[in-house]
Parts: sequence; structure tokens; C-alpha cells
Amino acid sequence: MNGLGRILIILMVSGSLGVINGCTEDKKAIVEGRVADQHAVAARIGGKEVTVQELDRDLQFVLYDIAEMEHKLRLNKLHEFISDTSEAGTDVEILLPVPKPPRIELSYEKRAVRGNPEAPVTVAVFCSFQSPHCKSFQPVLRQLLNEYPGWVRQVNFDFPLKFHREGVRAAVSARCAGDQDTFWEYHDALYARTPNLGGSAYIQTAKHLSVDSAYFASCVEGESYRALVLKDQETALQLGLKNVPVVFINGLYLKGKRSFEQYSYWVERELAKLNIDQKQKHTWEQQRNSKNRLPVTNLPLALLGISESSIESKSKALVEVEGQKARYYSLGQPLLKDVSLRSLEGNYAVINNQGTLERLLLQGEEGNRVSLTYSRQHTEELRQRIEQPHGEKGKKLIEPAGVLTLGQEWLSKQLEQRESLEAKFTKAELEVEGHHLIRLEGVAGNEFFTALGFEDNDVLLRVNDSWVHSGQNGLWSALASGKVIDVAFMRKGLPHRLQYVVEELGYFEEKSK
Repeated sequence: MNGLGRILIILMVSGSLGVINGCTEDKKAIVEGRVADQHAVAARIGGKEVTVQELDRDLQFVLYDIAEMEHKLRLNKLHEFISDTSEAGTDVEILLPVPKPPRIELSYEKRAVRGNPEAPVTVAVFCSFQSPHCKSFQPVLRQLLNEYPGWVRQVNFDFPLKFHREGVRAAVSARCAGDQDTFWEYHDALYARTPNLGGSAYIQTAKHLSVDSAYFASCVEGESYRALVLKDQETALQLGLKNVPVVFINGLYLKGKRSFEQYSYWVERELAKLNIDQKQKHTWEQQRNSKNRLPVTNLPLALLGISESSIESKSKALVEVEGQKARYYSLGQPLLKDVSLRSLEGNYAVINNQGTLERLLLQGEEGNRVSLTYSRQHTEELRQRIEQPHGEKGKKLIEPAGVLTLGQEWLSKQLEQRESLEAKFTKAELEVEGHHLIRLEGVAGNEFFTALGFEDNDVLLRVNDSWVHSGQNGLWSALASGKVIDVAFMRKGLPHRLQYVVEELGYFEEKSK
């Protein structure tokens, strides 16, 4: 018939799938449309057999999505049944199996890595910088890396959707920033701007990260990275992906934005498969912490300041040697004969003293030294005050939507215009501590406020653990501190939260003269 010979006739009967044809049906292989054997023959075309496995190869993600939906429906019904039939205190054991995602192989060669480059679990993310869904699940990705330090790493695949007009250009700009070792900082800054991409957004973002503007502009207009972005896009389409975000945990497919618990379930399954106890600290993390046990040096050196950068070559320490005027030293640079600066670790430096590693502690009182410039962690006490402004019983703030990096040289130039920047703050209607909250007006296109992720009519609430209002605005002193800065604000009636870190020498260098 129609040149195809005998054709299978498929009928839907009472919601079940029946198969009728002129050949003998393999009842063990197909029972009411449910495939029990992947090698079962689904059809014979011109004498050639087509197996269920061949069909499922291209349908594996769709079939898993259906299996997940079935599992969710069954789980919801099970919870209803438990609620209706069980008394309080009754032991309940849920045995409903979780469907296992299909696994694929991906190449991570020449991709920027966040976290331990040799981590046993790779979280590969297919996303578009223009997607609000990709933007909203960034805090979950950061939480995964924070909860499993050393065990998990993140890599990025670009999948700009067809209707994302700025998707390709945004992805290209991030890769261009990566040429100057600022891929992840730029990545975070772009998501903070989403959906307000395009125009001058890319060059402004590059500026506040102290990226070479001339090279960056030329790179963005070039074709090499555009071709790589489109290659990623084609890879996603060949896999059958249609929307973002899509995450592959060691190749295990998970579609759509999910909770931290859903991702961590599969991370821990992968770690268990490798006989790894995720509660045990990875050597990558241990090596960072083990330096705290190094002996304190007795050499005539005084560490007056630290400026750490994610770009190791830009990390420097302000050191006074044998009572002489302090100056900055780069990693590897000699301090004394046979004594050199090895690394910077937050509140101390590691020095190599004739082959022995020793600690050089940071000197001076708080506020009278060059501040740390790359710490992303608050103390536990400060973090609690920030996240629970109304006390322990109060509601906890949402997780930060992004951690944005600000170049010190750029920040220094911006703060020279502090008076005009302050003029952008006006009184809002709500009051706190007897003062009006303050709202931003006329900041659209303003380089400083755009870099900080602010928009017109945003109402500032708190900077770190202090309220912001017409009586006090701690934003300026927080930026001058050089430490991690936590800002909470309201936008269109919804709470938002961002963090900033300040990198590279320039701004605080002047304070030490």
C-alpha cells in the first residue's frame, strides 16, 4: 500500500495502545503499548527490522520527560493517599522508584571551568544569557559549588534560542571577556543585567571589569567566537534540546529550572557511584585549608595589606621589609634573600623561607589597613545579620541573584563623581528607623548604577547588615571597604539581592600612600 507494503495499523482503545498487523505480535515485547524489551522489533520495512532501541535513541530525552511526569503524578497521588489513610505518627516508607535520566557524552575541552578543574562531577549547563529562567537559577548553581567544594565543577554551553535577539552577541562577548581571564565575572554580570542586554551593555560590563576595551570591541565584532557559539547551538539542537536551561550532571539529562535538592540528589548519586563520601573534604579544599596550620614567620616582615584577584598574576601584598617603607610585591617576587612571596590566603600571606613554607599574618587594626579585595564569604555572625534582619525568627532573605565583580580602577573613577551619583537617590514613601527609604531615579544608561545591576525606581533596603534610608546610605563606605558587599533592594514590589566584590590594585593603592 502506498509503496510501503503492509503497514501497521495503530488504534487507541480506551486510552491504551493496541497494535494490529498481519504478522505475529511479540506479546512479551509489547504489552498494551509498554515496551519491555529494547531489542523488540517495532516494524519491518522492506524486510529490514527497526527495533524499539533505534527509535528510542532519538527520543530518549522526550521519553524521560514523560517518565518524570508520570513519576510526579504518581507521587502526588501517593501523598494524597497517605494523607487520607494514615494517622499522625505512622511510619511511611515510599518505595516508588525515581526514573533515571539518560546519560550522554559531552566534550569539555577548552571551556572555562568554575570550581576545581579536576572535580569528579561536572555540571554542564546549556543556557542563554537572555533567558530569565537561566538567570533565576544561577543561585542554585552557586549553591552546588559551595555545598560540594572540590567535588563539583561547572562548565558553560551556549544555547541562545532563536527568539533571543541578543543571545548570540551576549555569548560572544562573554567568550571575549574570557580571553582576559574574566569569563565567569562577565557571565555573572550579564545575568545581573538580563533582560536589559544589547546596545552599550557589553562594553559597559567590560569596562567595570577592567577588560581591555579596544581588544574587547574588536573581539565582539569578529567571527571566530560567533562560529563557536553557533556550534554550541547546533550541538544543542542535534541533541533535541528545545528550551533552556538544560543541565547535564556527568552527562545525566535534567531539563528546566529545578530546586537545589533535585540537582544535589544526582550529584550525590554520582559521587556514591565513585565511592566518594561527599561529606569528606576534597583534597582541593583541604590544600587551601591546610595552609592555616603553617608556622608563623619570625622574619623582619610586616604584611600591611592584601589585594587578591581571581587573576593570580594581579594578586599583590603590601609588605614592610626590615622597617623600610612598605611597597607592593607580586607572587613569586623575593622579599629577602632566599625568601619569596608564595600565595595570598585572605588574612595572611604564605612565604617560602629557604624552602620552608611559613605564614606572614596581616597587621594593623580593622579600618587602618588595605582591605581584602577578593573575599566572597562573610563571617557567620555577619551573614546571619544580613540574611535575617528581623532576628532569628524573622524571614530569611532570598539568595543573591548574582555576585558581581567591580574593577578597582574603574570604581575609583566612578566614585570621583559621587556627588552626582548621590543626586540619583530620592525619598521613597516607606519609612524605616524614622527615615524614608530611598529610591533611584534617572539611572537608566548610567554606567555606575547599571554596573551594580540597578534600574530606575529600585528602592534600596539594606547594605550588608544596615538599613539604607534618607538618614544613612552605607553603599559608599561599603564599596570603599573592599570586602564583599551585600545589597538588598525592592524592584516592582519584589525583593532582590546582589553581592559585589572589588578586584585588582588601583583604588586602595592610594589609601596606603
